[in-house]
Amino acid sequence: MSFLLMVFLTLVCLFDAYPPSIWQGSPVESLLSTAALLVLVALSAWGISWRIARTLAGDPSRRDVLLGWYERARSYHHLLLLTLYVVALVLFGWGWTVRQTWRWHGQELFGLELALLSPFLLGQVISWLFFYDADRAVQHATHRLLEGEPFAAHWLESRSAAPFAHSGRFSYVLFQLRQKLALVFIPVLLLILQKELFRLLPQAPTSQWLMQTVGFVSLAVVFVGMPLLIRLVLGLRPLPAGPIRDRLEQGVKRLGIRCSQLLLWSTRNGAANAMVIGLVPWLRYVVFTDRMLEEFTEEEIEAVLGHEIGHLRHQHMLFYLAVLVLSMWVLGLFAEQSVLPWLAVFGNQLAVWLPSWLPAQFGDMLAPGGSLAVFPVVGLLLLYIFVVFGFLSRRCERQADVFGCRAVSCLDRHCTAHAPGTPLPSRGLGLCPTGIRTFIRALEKVALINGISRDRPGFLQSWQHSSIARRVAFLQQLLTDEDAEPLFQRQLFLLKLGTVLVLIVLLIILTRIGS
Repeated sequence: MSFLLMVFLTLVCLFDAYPPSIWQGSPVESLLSTAALLVLVALSAWGISWRIARTLAGDPSRRDVLLGWYERARSYHHLLLLTLYVVALVLFGWGWTVRQTWRWHGQELFGLELALLSPFLLGQVISWLFFYDADRAVQHATHRLLEGEPFAAHWLESRSAAPFAHSGRFSYVLFQLRQKLALVFIPVLLLILQKELFRLLPQAPTSQWLMQTVGFVSLAVVFVGMPLLIRLVLGLRPLPAGPIRDRLEQGVKRLGIRCSQLLLWSTRNGAANAMVIGLVPWLRYVVFTDRMLEEFTEEEIEAVLGHEIGHLRHQHMLFYLAVLVLSMWVLGLFAEQSVLPWLAVFGNQLAVWLPSWLPAQFGDMLAPGGSLAVFPVVGLLLLYIFVVFGFLSRRCERQADVFGCRAVSCLDRHCTAHAPGTPLPSRGLGLCPTGIRTFIRALEKVALINGISRDRPGFLQSWQHSSIARRVAFLQQLLTDEDAEPLFQRQLFLLKLGTVLVLIVLLIILTRIGS
């Protein structure tokens, strides 16, 4: 969801021509109607949290069943928040109100885009204030269930009497702001700073070159300097010296990548996760959360490391970038040649069909150049990313899962266990049942510790990664069918190659049609 949210918020900040409210009301009416929408957001979050907390307090054994419902409910709640935010921007005039009132002596004030985003941010904070009760109930239920599991005894020895990672509601909200919105808002804030700088520059021909240069430098900062910003915002620090760090450093070298540092992500034991950030080796970090280092075995941590390295070895980031650039180019031409002309016809018809209580010019807003014409195009872009990019991302995640298995596999395709000191091949060339089972255990722990439904997570939770159950089922297939893995690799190679070729062909066709 983070990627879609980043695209959406970026587009909100880029768009300037927001219409007034549908009833041509004053800024005060726009503010009150937007506040009423936030009340609906609060009621939705309260209802979801109340059901989870009340049910789990009486019967923690229903945790797994309720987790699926909870994650789907949060997905729908998030869509509700986004929908109501768009309603506030477009129909209730919040975007127009900010553009008209966030001024001093005719000049736009600093932070205009932040004021534009404020209903969404406030709605997110309100939601977290209520979801605190549900997440705390889930964590307590997990702890109570683990007390009856023999394999979890070593986890519980280090757990306090209160297993929830946060001391209070506001601590939980601050954690969510820093850990979840930070990664989304770094590129958005860079865009905002760039727009603020452009406002300070005089609109003269001599400044155009400087503005273009600043835009290019900002883009370079986003792609190259992002790891430094993420390290600063999340408070990442070097992984402490010890056996785990030594093993991970050896694993990085053995698997054939370069990185500048191994970092620890302190989440107050709230999340078990890992990631690799950085496109260039000298600004590339391998990051592990505190909960993962505490709860997972050394073999499982190395398997997770292999998964992250698998994204690099298979060049997934460059593939995603190529697909996104080509897709946006193709969709832009398609919108210009097909969507906008259709909107012109629809806008004229809408002006006739509109009820009397709507302003007559509302239909004209959908015509090319109208203030609402961009929103169907944005919706088409987000839908395309969700469907096409999500499908490709889920396949690439499976490829990274396979490499995670290879990272802890030997060359014996029929081994049952690794003896102490068993040498593992370099560059992840092995694939054995022991390595596959090790990575499967790691996946299962990720779901259990993070409170993720194994079988039915919300679609916003799994649109990029698929569910844990599906990923495990695919890996278990590799245990019984030796041909499944090479067949999957060939099919994925053809899929990636075919996707890029189809986009290039479509680009050529649309370019020729447009000319």
